[in-house]
Amino acid sequence: MTKKVLMLAAKANMIQQFNHRNIKILQDLGYEVHVATNMVDFGSMSAEENERFKQWMNDNKVLAHQVDFERRMGSLRGNIRSIEQLRQIFKKNDFAFIHVHSPLGSILGRLVAKQFKVPTVYTAHGFHFFKGGPKIGWLVFYPLEWAFSFITETLITINDEDYELAEKHMHAKNLIKINGIGVDVEKSWSVTDQEKKAVRKKIRKELNIPYDAFVMSSVGELSDRKNHRIVLEALKLLQSEQLQNIYYIIAGTGANGYILKQLAASFNFEKHFKLLGYRSDIHHINYASDVSIFPSFQEGLGIAGLDATVDGTYLIGADRRGISDYIRNNINGALFSPDDVEQLKKLIMNQVNSEKRFNKSKWLANFGEKIVDEKMLSVYGGFDK
Repeated sequence: MTKKVLMLAAKANMIQQFNHRNIKILQDLGYEVHVATNMVDFGSMSAEENERFKQWMNDNKVLAHQVDFERRMGSLRGNIRSIEQLRQIFKKNDFAFIHVHSPLGSILGRLVAKQFKVPTVYTAHGFHFFKGGPKIGWLVFYPLEWAFSFITETLITINDEDYELAEKHMHAKNLIKINGIGVDVEKSWSVTDQEKKAVRKKIRKELNIPYDAFVMSSVGELSDRKNHRIVLEALKLLQSEQLQNIYYIIAGTGANGYILKQLAASFNFEKHFKLLGYRSDIHHINYASDVSIFPSFQEGLGIAGLDATVDGTYLIGADRRGISDYIRNNINGALFSPDDVEQLKKLIMNQVNSEKRFNKSKWLANFGEKIVDEKMLSVYGGFDK
């Protein structure tokens, strides 16, 4: 009899961004992998990426099920519809277990799985309640996560703060910490300084940035949560002569592009500020940068910042869980309060005036793909026993 497993998230981008390798691990273990998600309202990726993901599932014999999950926590009517769609999927398939992601997907998925007596693995991609976070997260999401932890077989957390909180307050049968999806540390560390210099020259020429300019970069959605605005506000505090050789580039798409452009124009920085849109060559952007800035208010385990520091780029990051996990002050970067403009300005100027560049830190190998995959293999393999 064919072993079946269901991978579930409210929006398709959660599967596309975080679970390609998990799906392959499951298939290598002999599972027929099903995916239940919303591929129409697919979340924070482009329509082209969504189509590529659907084609990837088809090419890799992943069975996809459309579930009309709504945005955020959904409406009562919408959630009832999603539950019924899930129940139909469960009735037709005898799943050994399911792996759920995202708050809404994990709650509705665990509800239906409980009804069908199917064990659940839940990856919390950053609890929506955290130190320094809004009170609404603690009032709404903490009680939900606490209650549903009682019907969770294995809870996976991806940063230290969430793990410590779950250890004290959650009730899943098994609790483990995994460093997100991991990054390809070995590949990044195999790139030579000469190769990086060649890429630096190429990217700067493409972007019309002088080779000797001081370039800061950020990667991420142009949204309030990603907080790119504070970088421009910090630059606005500098004198015009200090800004002459500074450039700031952002790789990402989102609704805040116009607002950010207006802010840059307010202090005549618009010619040195570049929105690159979606880029598939993020490592090259890192090599072309003198500093990477990751100012996000909230992360599970911010892969953009992790990629930058593994690539050897000095990282100035917000002092929030999921970022502070991999920054060691004055070693591979510096931490700042994500609402402290003056502190960020000082950190930027410290790097502008510094010749120091950090070398690779061996402890970052703990965030490698191989270690993450070994842990996921252990989680999934436990259901074969």
